[in-house]
Amino acid sequence: MNNPSHVELHKDSERILSSSLLTVKPEEGCALLLGKSIKAENLEGRNIFQIELVWPCCNIWSNSINADSERCYELNKTTLFKEGSRENRFLIDPIEQLLAQKWGRSKNLTVLGAAHSHPMGSTFPSQMDLSMNFSPNLMIIVNGNQKMRAWWLKSSYMIDSLEIPVVRKSGNHVF
Repeated sequence: MNNPSHVELHKDSERILSSSLLTVKPEEGCALLLGKSIKAENLEGRNIFQIELVWPCCNIWSNSINADSERCYELNKTTLFKEGSRENRFLIDPIEQLLAQKWGRSKNLTVLGAAHSHPMGSTFPSQMDLSMNFSPNLMIIVNGNQKMRAWWLKSSYMIDSLEIPVVRKSGNHVF
């Protein structure tokens, strides 16, 4: 998947996304973003990501995962960070990812990316967000004030990350 020109949040997606991510505050909330990648003319061949459905997920971060990611983080030669917990880390359950993909295919939707909250932080990807990123993908981050930013993460280095405009649409829902 290539980076989109922008992300469109349809109907109540923005409200649902913010409320579901911040409901678990002070922990980081997480969700999958389902929708369609639409070819757009005059956008240099880039697509528009239309988010039609927010799939709230459980944050399954645990101490054993934290130990594994600490090693990954050191391998990437990035700066040290405070001890990880669900208050500053997230991990989406792979089973939920598979269920969302299967359900999405039955509705002609694709998992376009993921979202998570930084309840006490900014809307910028953290060093941990970047170090845990292994392939190009869409990441939306919502902070505790419900400010939202979308990012296209290419690799585990900030220099490759690109902020993507978010457009609110009020059109009909797909369902």
